[in-house]
Amino acid sequence: MIGASANRKDHLMAQGQGKLSMASEQTMSVTFASQAMTRGRGILAIAGVALRLVFRRKIFWVFYGLAACHFLSYFFGVYVTAQLREAVRQQQEQIRLLPFMRAANPEQMLQVFVGRLGLGGQPSMYRNFLWLQGWIVVVILALAGALLIGQDYQSGGITFYLSKAITPTDYLLGKLSAVAMVLLATTVVPALGLYVQYGVLEGQDYFLEQWRVPLGILVYGSVTTVVLGLLMLATAVWLKKTVPMVLVWLGVLVFTRTWSRLLVDLMNWSPRWRLLDVWNDLYLVGSQCLGVSASLPGRWPGRVAPQPDWREAAAVLLAVSLLCWWYVQRQLRAVEIVA
Repeated sequence: MIGASANRKDHLMAQGQGKLSMASEQTMSVTFASQAMTRGRGILAIAGVALRLVFRRKIFWVFYGLAACHFLSYFFGVYVTAQLREAVRQQQEQIRLLPFMRAANPEQMLQVFVGRLGLGGQPSMYRNFLWLQGWIVVVILALAGALLIGQDYQSGGITFYLSKAITPTDYLLGKLSAVAMVLLATTVVPALGLYVQYGVLEGQDYFLEQWRVPLGILVYGSVTTVVLGLLMLATAVWLKKTVPMVLVWLGVLVFTRTWSRLLVDLMNWSPRWRLLDVWNDLYLVGSQCLGVSASLPGRWPGRVAPQPDWREAAAVLLAVSLLCWWYVQRQLRAVEIVA
């Protein structure tokens, strides 16, 4: 009897410990979820304030208009070429009856014309669109950097943020989220719109043949957003003022591009010197994402300039992103300590 009662007590104690452990695990999971939701709301609040600051400035809408004009040039170009292609298909026999068109193939001529314009619906079209659109985004980021970060330093807003239940990581993610929304709205969303437009005009077979394009656009846009966003935030934390930041930001991108071309094209140094050009590194990675050749025109007509491997470019972009993240975190934690 005594042994049975002891075993029963042990069994009850084990059950009680099991219930306590389950309750503690549930409490920890609920606490973790609530903390994650609180941090998420804080990040979204910081991003919302940053976006409102950007959208209130008229100068940004000027560049948004330029980005929209660039998109519309592609949009109407794709529409016009699709209409021309359909007209050639319907009236090919009538066109061949003309004396000056007997020796020509209208469809082949149209394909050459569309290929020269770069509006053939191939992955290279989307790569070129994102690459050219990115130059407008660079100017937007140069103006937005000092507004998003520098103004917080000058007005003491960053001390206010970090004095609340907000970590430097939350602050950085909030600002980076605002930058990401601006970049995605001016690059990825229009590119996906062109993809849908081309598929609607050409038919469902286009979506099946070019299924990789939207994935490549998303990856290319994400890489561009992270790299340029972190580089912009690091530059803004360093300089904190608009004019110096614009000069340094554009100077770094333009100077490194010019310097790398001088070393490789004129002095015939190793193509790896092109890795100094962050913009060319993004071009290499974006071309790989969309499955197209990342060729550049050489010094002489008909020649292609040598390029480094895209893996090396990806490694450089990763190193730049990590370095910028570390620098911004270091500066923000210094502000937190002073506060």
